Amino acid sequence: MGTAEAPKPPFPGPPGEGAPSWLLPLLACPFCRGPLLGEGCPGCGRVFPRKGGFLDLRAFRERPHLALANRLPPVAALYDLWRTRSTGLLSGGRLDLAGELALLREWLLPTGGPFLDVGTGTGVYREALGEGMVGVDPSPAFLEVAQRRRPGAYLLAHGERLPFREGAFSGVAIGPTWNEFLDPEGAAREARRVLRPGGRLFGLLLLGPGASLGLFRPTPEALLRLLEGAGFRAEVRRLGRLGLVLAEVG
Repeated sequence: MGTAEAPKPPFPGPPGEGAPSWLLPLLACPFCRGPLLGEGCPGCGRVFPRKGGFLDLRAFRERPHLALANRLPPVAALYDLWRTRSTGLLSGGRLDLAGELALLREWLLPTGGPFLDVGTGTGVYREALGEGMVGVDPSPAFLEVAQRRRPGAYLLAHGERLPFREGAFSGVAIGPTWNEFLDPEGAAREARRVLRPGGRLFGLLLLGPGASLGLFRPTPEALLRLLEGAGFRAEVRRLGRLGLVLAEVG
């Protein structure tokens, strides 16, 4: 009788490494919510291949023009140039990236972790909160840049259908990806689902009114209603054209 092949770790880390030990028990099928075994789900039978070295757990849709742009390697390679300046520009000088990351750590670190960065892009938030944070993004191009510049835990996934069990995290961060969600209400509900009691949500996004260019751009009042409808106690602070979200599980 042959020896059964051991399942591959369902997560790529730096070369020669697998998933962090704390992450594997938190993973769940994004379709049926059952536990994952290797690269497949025994519950619904789906198999999740790797894309660019990352386990592909994407299970939703994206705004078509954004999906195209986000998969272009030059966009991902140049994103940090924009990210380092965008907070200051869009907030009218009221907040810079260093201040944004300080607020992120101040709000989420007291919850103890682990943490989830939804729409991690090039891994700016994931790096800020350290090794107890996993970043998810639907773009292989962005995750390749993230892993090269800020090595850590990354998965391909959509914020509207997260591949984690209920109550898996103590803190969730959602940066400018808020504006790109096809279903922002669904993303808020998913963030609530994967947070444990007492968990916290940090967010930053471009507010309306204004030209949307196909983006989700709510007013502060609309965003607050969305968060409360998903089960959060929330505060939305306007900083120029940006909205800062500090929310807790209600």
